[in-house]
Amino acid sequence: MDLIDGLNHYKNNSFYQRTLNLEEEGKTLLQLISAKNKNPSPPDLEKAKQFLIAVEEWKADCLSERMGDADKNSSKNVWNAIHESIIATSDRTKLLAIMKLKGFGSSVDQDTKQRRAKVATSVLRFLWPEDWGVVDWRIAAMLGFLEKNQWDIDKSIEEARSTQAQEHRNLFDIIDELGATEYNKKYRVLCTNKHPEITRAADADMAIFGLSLIAWPIR
Repeated sequence: MDLIDGLNHYKNNSFYQRTLNLEEEGKTLLQLISAKNKNPSPPDLEKAKQFLIAVEEWKADCLSERMGDADKNSSKNVWNAIHESIIATSDRTKLLAIMKLKGFGSSVDQDTKQRRAKVATSVLRFLWPEDWGVVDWRIAAMLGFLEKNQWDIDKSIEEARSTQAQEHRNLFDIIDELGATEYNKKYRVLCTNKHPEITRAADADMAIFGLSLIAWPIR
């Protein structure tokens, strides 16, 4: 099995068309905010907020209990957060700009004092798929097996299958902005080293996620 098998497995799922649609929306919104900067019209602001809500819905896989926070943000705050991310000069500040939004990392975990960056990476993934992919427990866990086994994918999936998905969900419950940026650096390396068809960070993310679906299918 190859990394491209993971990408193909991802593409064969029903959510892939929504992924493609959101990529187009992200491209359009990025152009709009880059052009308007701090002078958006009310319809422009609404487009930014609807994009954020759509990303939350995509990340939550339409599960109602995991949705609703995006709508709590004002359209102006959403626009400003994305604009701040556009002009940011580092991966960390680009991500932190989005993490100011409710439901995307604004809350601090009381036990660890960390902020969750996973949902915020989804926003960056759809704005800049060349440089950003989504970070979540599946990616973190599957990547751990792949690196442990020197990218022997068959062995990694076999080992992953011998473990429970819930233990990985618990282990990677919190991935903060520093962890998320490190995972994205790994995606970018994969774009050049592992397979010629994987040319974007988002492709690397989808390929590893696809392998995780083989190891731990969604029930």
